[in-house]
Amino acid sequence: MRIGEKIRSLRKNKNITQTQLAEVLSVSAQSVSKWENHISVPDISVLPVIARYFGITMDDLFSYRPDALTYKERFIRFMVDNGMLRFEDRPLSNGRVSPYYIHSGYHRMGSQISRLGEFYAECIREHGIESNCLVGVNEREIPLLIATSMTLFGKYGVDSHYCMNYITEKDMLMTRDMTLITDTLSSGATMRRVLDRMKAEIGRYPSHIIIYVDRMEKTDHSSLSAKHEIEKDYGVRIHNIITLEDILGAVAHGVIHAGENHDRLLKYAQLYRGE
Repeated sequence: MRIGEKIRSLRKNKNITQTQLAEVLSVSAQSVSKWENHISVPDISVLPVIARYFGITMDDLFSYRPDALTYKERFIRFMVDNGMLRFEDRPLSNGRVSPYYIHSGYHRMGSQISRLGEFYAECIREHGIESNCLVGVNEREIPLLIATSMTLFGKYGVDSHYCMNYITEKDMLMTRDMTLITDTLSSGATMRRVLDRMKAEIGRYPSHIIIYVDRMEKTDHSSLSAKHEIEKDYGVRIHNIITLEDILGAVAHGVIHAGENHDRLLKYAQLYRGE
């Protein structure tokens, strides 16, 4: 599929006219028409603007599939492209050996943290979360808190507070509804320690927790997933950008590839997936 056909497909999926797209891109409607009819191609400086407008990466623009435009699939592709999701055997703290690995070193590049902030903000808006203060587990979350709050304001007009240290700023948190921002959820042991510490230090739990991956794994003593056990025990709501099911779906639909670990990934899910 040539670039003109891809632009036409993107435009029609978004249900906008050539004139409307031209206004967004600051070009003429005739230019858009020429692209779509293969008379000319967009200037290279316009391509990133097109990708941003349709909510896809440049790679997506040049390998466009209509069924790859959900923000969950875009996030999974983002994780793989940035080394955050890796299909390799890794021992977990609970003694299991996982055929996939979630690497949370998201703070190394400005482009990565900016995109992560967009995905977290989209998750917050999707679930209608209205708490007015974002808090992190530790200093590693500070860039993510800032990126998420900036996206909430810049894209949605929501001006949310963010707290860089919930212990030293606990007086401010006494009157604010908190949303905890962190990375992944496996056995839930780390999350329980964080929540217990927050209760001991500031006397309350957050109302919501945003994670980017729920591994959906059951604990050793229950058939429930760690997410559902924590929600039951602590009275919090946990929201994820993606789950193990989303990763399996992305592999099945060819959005990403698990390589030699594909069969082990399916068996691991069948063995440890919780309710």
